[in-house]
Amino acid sequence: MADAKALLFLALVCCSALAVSIKSKGRLNSNEADAIAFLDQYNTEYAPILNQYVIASWNYETNLTDANAAAVGEAGAVAGAYYAQASATAATFDTTNFSEDTKRQLSYLDSVSLDDAESEELYNLLSEMGSIYASYQACRTNPTTGVNECMYLEPELTELMAKVGNYDDHLWAWEAWHNGVGRQLRPLYLRYVELSNKQAQLNGYADYGDQWRQKYETTELETIVQDLYAQVEPLYKQLHAYIRRKLYDTYGPDKVDLRGPLPAHLLGDMWGRFWVNLNEIAIPYPEKPSTDPTPEMIRQNYTVERMFRTGNDFYTSMGLYPVPDTFWNMSMLEKPTDGREVACHATAWDFYDGKDFRIRMCARVVFEDFQTVHHELGHIQYFMQYAFQPLNYRDGANDGFHEAVGELMSMSFSTTKHLNTLGLLNVPDDIDVDMNFLLFQALNTISTLPFHLTQDTWRWSMFRGDIPAAELNDQYWAEKARVVGVAPPVGRDPASDLDITAIFHVCNDYDMIRYFMRTFFQYQFNEVLCTAAGHEGPLYKCDFYNSTAAGDALAEMLKLGASKPWQDAMEAMTGQRDVLATPLLNYFAPLQAWLEAENAKNGDFIGWDLPATKEKAPVLLKDKLRGKLDVTSPKINKEAAKYLAPIFAEALQSLRKVRL
Repeated sequence: MADAKALLFLALVCCSALAVSIKSKGRLNSNEADAIAFLDQYNTEYAPILNQYVIASWNYETNLTDANAAAVGEAGAVAGAYYAQASATAATFDTTNFSEDTKRQLSYLDSVSLDDAESEELYNLLSEMGSIYASYQACRTNPTTGVNECMYLEPELTELMAKVGNYDDHLWAWEAWHNGVGRQLRPLYLRYVELSNKQAQLNGYADYGDQWRQKYETTELETIVQDLYAQVEPLYKQLHAYIRRKLYDTYGPDKVDLRGPLPAHLLGDMWGRFWVNLNEIAIPYPEKPSTDPTPEMIRQNYTVERMFRTGNDFYTSMGLYPVPDTFWNMSMLEKPTDGREVACHATAWDFYDGKDFRIRMCARVVFEDFQTVHHELGHIQYFMQYAFQPLNYRDGANDGFHEAVGELMSMSFSTTKHLNTLGLLNVPDDIDVDMNFLLFQALNTISTLPFHLTQDTWRWSMFRGDIPAAELNDQYWAEKARVVGVAPPVGRDPASDLDITAIFHVCNDYDMIRYFMRTFFQYQFNEVLCTAAGHEGPLYKCDFYNSTAAGDALAEMLKLGASKPWQDAMEAMTGQRDVLATPLLNYFAPLQAWLEAENAKNGDFIGWDLPATKEKAPVLLKDKLRGKLDVTSPKINKEAAKYLAPIFAEALQSLRKVRL
């Protein structure tokens, strides 16, 4: 993920703001030439100031010391003071008759900060939450060796959660992390919510969630995301039922309920976000050649640097920019071994000087991290492509675009065709192998959609004040059960726990709807680039390695940065102004048909019983009617007709109780 947004935000809030009430004090300046001159000065002066702030932040996050934290505060104070002054100046212009470009640039400076004390408090809250997350260690006496051991999230706990089979290990790690991190963060996070809401309201937003949504330059985002998810929910529920069966087979009926939600600690990572580590038990045809190149990477003595150089070659093969030479000696690509505490979550960094771009990551020689390498290099490519733009346009068309680019390239890199080309796989053209590949892709994408959706729909409700403080954690898990079909493995304390905070993005002030939106964007982009590359055949076999035509099409969009509304950038590349679910559904259509057949063969329940009331979640009608319809006839037989009446009555009753 890209760190630019968070850094800009911190630069804004870390110090006192000047009052921007100038609009009410006399005549505004309607001379556009003056505004353009001001923007030129802003771009010239603020970029080096922001560069120093990013350098200080990098130094801190790659060496978590009090001294480095203090340096971030000092650099942030300088950046924040300049930004506040620039915002005050921007407010003196009457933009009514200005060009759209000048209006747009000035709009990024139209903001008001909290007062001195609250701005500093908000900065300190974010810094403390980030530090708790990055430095926490879970400790125990190893049940096998009897030795005391302590584990950071990266890499120890992450590796533990990725190994399938040891129920008790997963339970210990999940509970230790969520109790140890979430309970520390809860009071800090609640105060962060208060201050973030206050600042958003000072800037004319209803609340901080409203401010997040307005970044998408539409008032309909809540409707858009629900409509998109409604289209892909049947595919997710089929995947959910299939994975539940595999977990049941692995852990047994006393651990997994075939009609219940999935236990959150058994899904392959600390949060149940990505299910890719379940592939070893979920692979449809395990006797077929594997599509996981990790063993071959190890056999060929791959190193982390080689992974990054291979990723860089993917981009340059398309005629896109290589990373600068400084990338190789300035980035942190592996976890240091010199005893430093560092933040490990993979992030890409723009230093706002047009030449310094870095990645911070604790990469390992595994395929999952190889994919992440290509993803993070996508952020770097976006940074480099729009580096010539004015400072306020050096960002993605929206946050989802930034994430989609990296995920798109990671997806193309991961095809069996490309991995065969690299000599990391040697798999035949086989429909069973294709199904193995598609299932793996679904575990990396489809599984994330309801997760990312609920992370932000719940926070939107929280920012609006719709959830009583005493019910925050209970309602979070109720939403997760209803939409995601996942439940915590142990009881949670509503007074102490706030489990949503125990993930990097939440405690570091990132929205997560960007990841939901990026999934749809990436498949729209994929269709267009596959066409540009001259690909023929199934979309899941498309690889645009060596296609400069695809690279040119992508670069044209990336160069726009944030200079145009995202709908314009989307239209320029795809011919569509709307985000669509159909490209994703087209890509996974063969897998969905296979899952439906497999689940029907196993007699698996599609959906889940909600844990609190055992109220049944909605089930696809065709699953309820299986065996009661004459599928060779367009007419419903009498037995099915009798069966339909109570189903419709039940549906009407459910509509009164749950939001479907």
